[in-house]
Amino acid sequence: MEMKDIIEKVNYYAKEARERELNSEEQADRAKYRQMYLEQFKAQVKQKLDSIEIVDENKIV
Repeated sequence: MEMKDIIEKVNYYAKEARERELNSEEQADRAKYRQMYLEQFKAQVKQKLDSIEIVDENKIV
């Protein structure tokens, strides 16, 4: 599932939770989508950090 779709679901459940109490099935779905969001976010950050190359011009080889 794409990140934008996950964010839409997280936002949907957040809005619903502000308007009324979520039932147990909705709470489980909300937790699932939150977990998916966190996993994908962490993977994106890790990928970005892994692609960074540190260059030190003062280092003598």
